[in-house]
Amino acid sequence: MINKRARGMVGVLVREADGMLPFSESDYCRKLCLTGHRCGMKVFVFTPSSVSADKFSIRGFGFENGSWRQGVYAPPDIVYDRCFSYDRRTLHRKRIAMKRLAEVHQFSYLTRGLSGKWNVHQALLQCPELVPHLPDTLPYRTKCQLEQWLDSHQGEAFLKPQHGTHGKRTLHVISPSVSEKLLLTGRDGQNQILHRKFQSRQEGLNWIHSFIANRPYIMQSYLELVTSGREPFDIRALMQKNARGCWELTGMAARIGARESLTSNLHGGGTPLQAESFLRSEFGMGPGSRIADTVRKLSGKIPVCLESRFGRLAELGIDFGVDRAGNVWVLETNSKPGRSSFFRIGDAASARKSIENPILYARYLLLSKP
Repeated sequence: MINKRARGMVGVLVREADGMLPFSESDYCRKLCLTGHRCGMKVFVFTPSSVSADKFSIRGFGFENGSWRQGVYAPPDIVYDRCFSYDRRTLHRKRIAMKRLAEVHQFSYLTRGLSGKWNVHQALLQCPELVPHLPDTLPYRTKCQLEQWLDSHQGEAFLKPQHGTHGKRTLHVISPSVSEKLLLTGRDGQNQILHRKFQSRQEGLNWIHSFIANRPYIMQSYLELVTSGREPFDIRALMQKNARGCWELTGMAARIGARESLTSNLHGGGTPLQAESFLRSEFGMGPGSRIADTVRKLSGKIPVCLESRFGRLAELGIDFGVDRAGNVWVLETNSKPGRSSFFRIGDAASARKSIENPILYARYLLLSKP
């Protein structure tokens, strides 16, 4: 029997997964379902393959009376896309599923995605206040281009996939001159720490080109974003729209990586800390507070800038770097952000808001419909 579509039906689209439950992010989805119940909204979870061929129903999961229950649902009014995947097969299934739903029911996406790091960088360049905080960036094309970059950027480059996450396949390249060796640090496709030394620059460039293969990459200035103890760190700010449809800063957290690691994200073994107290301990009370204020200010500018280019967004995870001189750099933006940092550092208010805001914003969109 199909659950009737009440005003406020939200479908959370996630990846298929192996395990007790056949979908990813089950803990986050459980919290979304519970929040929906408190807000008087029906929330269920589905995957691309669970949309029926007849287009009129979805086999999904709801969290009711303390447990997951599978059921058949009508198409949702709002789709919250949390389907992380860059493999072509999953993306193809996702496109087909969404096309099927659109043919039988007018739904809205809670948020749009971003179309790659290079396009995001170009969009951010349109905001004059952000330009001083953006690293030099170019799309990677050829070995020759990377060699020219090294010659014009003190023999260093930072390379990362345009569509990558969690720090996977990132590379720090060091090659001061053509006649010297080339050194690499980074992470491989399984997010394991990578160290390589090549006897010549050309040998290293050949290896890098093979490692990148046909994946779209960007090159950036290498920034030394480390603690006084030489550990990599960044600051994650979570911006979300709230129950009034307005952007707000949900919270911030510092993430500190291992000394030998290139990245600090949690999937690579990073440790979260309360952001402002960390910045004060690293840079001093006054400078640390000023850095935190700069992060807050820039966080408020970025969503509006990106919405003007990519369309409606509901949330953004924004990663900032801070060099030893206290300069703040915009490193990355993510339209499908995690929020585990707030739970791990004991920031209960930010953790609660990070779950509630997507549902409250979905309700705002539905109530705003004529």
